[in-house]
Amino acid sequence: MTPRTVVVTGFGIFRNYKVNASWEVAQVLPETGIADELNINLVTINIPVSYKDVDQIVPALWDQHKPSLMVHLGVSHLVKTLTVELIANGHGYCDMDIYGNCPDDKCLVNNVIETGLKMECTDELDICTSRDAGRYLCEYIYFKSLCINKNQTIFIHVPQLDQDNTAHKLAEKLKCVIKKLLEQVTE
Repeated sequence: MTPRTVVVTGFGIFRNYKVNASWEVAQVLPETGIADELNINLVTINIPVSYKDVDQIVPALWDQHKPSLMVHLGVSHLVKTLTVELIANGHGYCDMDIYGNCPDDKCLVNNVIETGLKMECTDELDICTSRDAGRYLCEYIYFKSLCINKNQTIFIHVPQLDQDNTAHKLAEKLKCVIKKLLEQVTE
């Protein structure tokens, strides 16, 4: 069987974050053995915390890799475990990116898109769900991918790294989440 492609993105550094946990987790994900275990072609990409870069990179990733699953990761100091975002808003972005830019709200659509993928809070996977991705680059990248394919896109916030949440531990949890998500994807 031809391996399906899974693209996992993480973000670069921004604000006071000298290390972005989302990229750290994405980088170590291959070490979990996910590609062989799930028979997938895993692609990991670091994306600058920039609206313009998201606008350019996200459609290119879909065109180039034609993924069965697009998983965007972002860091949040508010979450304590992997947190799957269920919706994204197409407007209301007023926090500046690393270049001091914001998207022009007049060019954005005033709607909300919900992912077609189902995920629930569960002790088995140790994940939570949320309906507020934060109106910054995390929600912005999610909205852009949902516009392309809402049935193959998910966004997951990862906590800041510490002794309990190392990049390796979070990557192992992420592997389990990706496995569950791939069971839902039909092409």
